[in-house]
Amino acid sequence: MKKKEQIEKKTHLALEGSVNDEKSKYFFFDTRPDTEEKLAVVFGGYEQCAPDFEIQRRTYPYYVLELPIRGECFFEIDSQNYNLKKGTIGAFAPGTPHHYRCNQDYPMEHIFIAFTGTYASELFETAGFGKGKVVKVTNFSRIDFLTEVILEKGLEEMELSPRLCSLYLEAFILEQALSFSPSEKKQTLALEKYRKCKKYIDSSFSEILSPVDVAVACSVNIRYMSRLFRRYSNTTPQQYIMRLKLNKAASILLKSNLTVREVGYEVGFEDPYHFSRNFKKFYGISPLHFRNTHIGDL
Repeated sequence: MKKKEQIEKKTHLALEGSVNDEKSKYFFFDTRPDTEEKLAVVFGGYEQCAPDFEIQRRTYPYYVLELPIRGECFFEIDSQNYNLKKGTIGAFAPGTPHHYRCNQDYPMEHIFIAFTGTYASELFETAGFGKGKVVKVTNFSRIDFLTEVILEKGLEEMELSPRLCSLYLEAFILEQALSFSPSEKKQTLALEKYRKCKKYIDSSFSEILSPVDVAVACSVNIRYMSRLFRRYSNTTPQQYIMRLKLNKAASILLKSNLTVREVGYEVGFEDPYHFSRNFKKFYGISPLHFRNTHIGDL
């Protein structure tokens, strides 16, 4: 990207508030808001805000994460007021109105990352950011390290910088997501539903004949449940159930003298041929061959 274009983009996208230009640093990647990439960093940087720093927007085309280094900023989003300071992460999604205003006595210094992509919304929800809020950093040293690496790689402007920044950003958000406990009030309904369905499968998979059984037991729409599993475990309910059944079947084959038919029945297969076909597809060999091979190695 040409220097002139960088300056114009910098003025339009980043410097809508007053900052110290001498110490502030920015990087920009040529990424459209409607990209079909899974996750793509658009721009980011470090800013030392002036006491009069203030930004108020009704909308914005990107997802944004803010990690304060020192100082404080008053942050209003979705009619909620927060104090954005060291040890917290500020976040907002596209189309969400927000308002920053620096603490004049202790202006904020921060690193920010703007991104987009088809996976961005799911990542935001997984980490509990919703449409926007300020959350406490769970593992500050690790989050701080990942933030610094993203800034460093972005400023290098090397050929692989955009890809590396996106990978580190995904790690950043997933690291933060580790704290998103189901016992917390901020837990989303979607994640609660997923965990409820998964827990039911984990305890009852041998008796489950179809994912529909799970949906009925957990009072959830089957299509919605399928979307939840793809979102949170990158698999389908049917694949997850089958994996548990076949893992248990493999264990029974090695620990008992039950016939292949009996093993299949133990894990919920009425048809022994259906069991054998699925077992071979999963393990690459038939149930009988699996038993003979592994027991023969003992």
